Amino acid sequence: MTLITKENLPSFIEYYHGFHDGYITNVNYNIEFSQIEIIISACWSGEPKLKEDGTYETSRVKLKMIFHDVEQYNSKEIFSWDYINDAFIKYIKIQNKKFICFASDEKDPSVYIVCDSIEYEELKN
Repeated sequence: MTLITKENLPSFIEYYHGFHDGYITNVNYNIEFSQIEIIISACWSGEPKLKEDGTYETSRVKLKMIFHDVEQYNSKEIFSWDYINDAFIKYIKIQNKKFICFASDEKDPSVYIVCDSIEYEELKN
């Protein structure tokens, strides 16, 4: 698994295109370890390829993200049509402590997680 850091966060967001058109397929809680695992079906990864007909070829990938030492979590009921437009992933401060925040949307997220660290890996189909 790869740890998301301040240094690689911008390239992570760019590579997965902010999870645009992606969606969350699974949310797993581990209360004992204060950990949440989500699976995201990302529509875009890497550099988009322009096809001969003028449309772009998507590069779908499933991504597992593990959120460690969860400080805050909120979620709404998630439906199959709840696509992500542009995920919000930023480092934030709460009571003078630094955390990383993931939200499926900046203004009205279906999933919102604040934690100490995030690891991720691509899953093979």
